Formats: sequence, C-alpha cells, structure tokens
Amino acid sequence: MVKSLFSTTLVFLTIILVSCGGKGTHFEQFSEDKAFSSRINDLNKTIEQVRVEEKGNLIKEDLNYLEYVYEVGKSDSYVISYRFDEKGCFEVGIYSYFVQAENAKNVVDGIKLEMSTIEFGSLKEDNMLCRWKNEDESTSVELDYSKTERGEFIATIFANE
Repeated sequence: MVKSLFSTTLVFLTIILVSCGGKGTHFEQFSEDKAFSSRINDLNKTIEQVRVEEKGNLIKEDLNYLEYVYEVGKSDSYVISYRFDEKGCFEVGIYSYFVQAENAKNVVDGIKLEMSTIEFGSLKEDNMLCRWKNEDESTSVELDYSKTERGEFIATIFANE
C-alpha cells in the first residue's frame, strides 16, 4: 500500500513539475520561431514576403512599416519591427520588455553567442553596445543592452547603403 502511494505521489509530482516548467530559457523561447541571426536574411524582402513569413501577432501596419509582438514566458514580450523602401526591407528592429533583468540578460547573452558562432563579422563592443558588420559592410547589426537592468534591450539590423 505504501509502495503504491509512493509511486502514485512520484508520478503526480513529475506531472506537476513537467506541466509547470517553462518552455526553456527566455533566449530559447525568443529563438523558437526564428533565430536572431536568420532575421538578417529578412533584409531586402518585400513587405508581402515578410507578412507571409512572420509568425508574431501583427500590432501595427503602415504603408512601409510592420510591427509584430511575441509573448515570452508568462508576462514578458518583445516586438519585431520592419521598415521598407522601394528596394525592400532595410531595417529590422527588436525591442524587449522583460519583467526580470536576468531574463533580458539571458537573451542578450544568447544573441552575442549566436552572432559569434555564425561568423557574421568581428564584434566591436563599448558602452554596452555591440556592433557587427559583414565583410563588405553592406549589413550592420547593433545590440544595445544598456537598459538590461530594467529588462530591456534593443537590437537593430540595417542594410547599409
């Protein structure tokens, strides 16, 4: 009887732990739909291509602008924005709003690690700002993490002219 009760309790606790556990770290959730570095490939896409491929919730739309929101964890989110001109997308912006600073830091650290593994370009870092440029300097990536203590960071991917 005691063995049966112990087994039932163990199974019950396991189910609770699995169901209450998150979907991974904030960086893993942030990257779940699309890796940060793959957003570089969104440059030069048409507004229609982005509309079809983007999986977030569309919250703002204009003639040359799209903005999507993603939920992360229970009370956090980030926004992806796209700016377009006649050549296609020239800027991708990412803005985070996390309740806990360590979750923003987790995503920032994940982005830095991801960027270092794709060999996009050399990292220049100062004043809590990371900058990468590809070899021909046609594309830049900036990661501003000066406000991670408030749960915020900003990343911008530019098509340089």
